[in-house]
Amino acid sequence: MKLILFAFLLAACARENIRAEARPTSDFPSTWSGATGPAPQQQQQQRAEPPPVLQAAPTPQPQPQQRSTARGLVAVLDLNNKLRGSDRDLLDGAYFANQVRAEVKRRVPGMGVMTRENILVLLQSGGKTLADCEGECEVDTGRRLGADYVISGEMLKVGSHFKVDLRMHDTRDGQLISGATDSGATPDELDARIGEVIEELIKPLR
Repeated sequence: MKLILFAFLLAACARENIRAEARPTSDFPSTWSGATGPAPQQQQQQRAEPPPVLQAAPTPQPQPQQRSTARGLVAVLDLNNKLRGSDRDLLDGAYFANQVRAEVKRRVPGMGVMTRENILVLLQSGGKTLADCEGECEVDTGRRLGADYVISGEMLKVGSHFKVDLRMHDTRDGQLISGATDSGATPDELDARIGEVIEELIKPLR
C-alpha cells in the first residue's frame, strides 16, 4: 500500500514539472518555439525604421505669357488728290494718310496698322506702286497687302470748301464698313478737324 501511494506522488510531481517547463515566458512565448532569443515579431518591432525621405517640391514652371490678340490689320492708302489747278498743291495725300494711321493706332491700340514704308515694300515686291493703286479697287490692294481692313479716300474741293472723303472696307468680303467726310474752308481748317472725322470712321473697329 505504501508503495502505491509513493508511486502516485512521484507521478503527480512529474506532471507539475512538465507544466512548469511548458509555461510561456517573455523569452519563450507560446506562439514561437526555437532557439534562444526574442521572437521574430519582436525583432521587427525593435529594428529601427529608416527616416522618411523628404522630396523637394517640384519647381513651378513659368507659364508662357498670353499675348494680347490684335483686332486685325489695317492698311491706309495715300489719299488720291483730285484737286485742280493751284489748289492741287495745297493738300498732301501722304500727310493725311499718316494722320489717319496715327489716329487709328491711338484710338484703337489693339489694332495693327501698316506703315507707309511697309505698304511701299509689299507693293514693290508685287511689281506695283502707290500710283498704281489710284486706278485700282482699294479692296484688291488691301488683299494684296494682307490687311483685314483698308482705308482709302480722296481729297477734293466742292464749291469753296476743301474736303477729305474717307472710307473703310473689309477686305474679306469687300463690304463697305464706314465712311466719313472732313470739310473746311481752308487747308488749315481741314487739318484741324481731321481727328473728329477719323473717330467717326473707325467706330466699327471698337
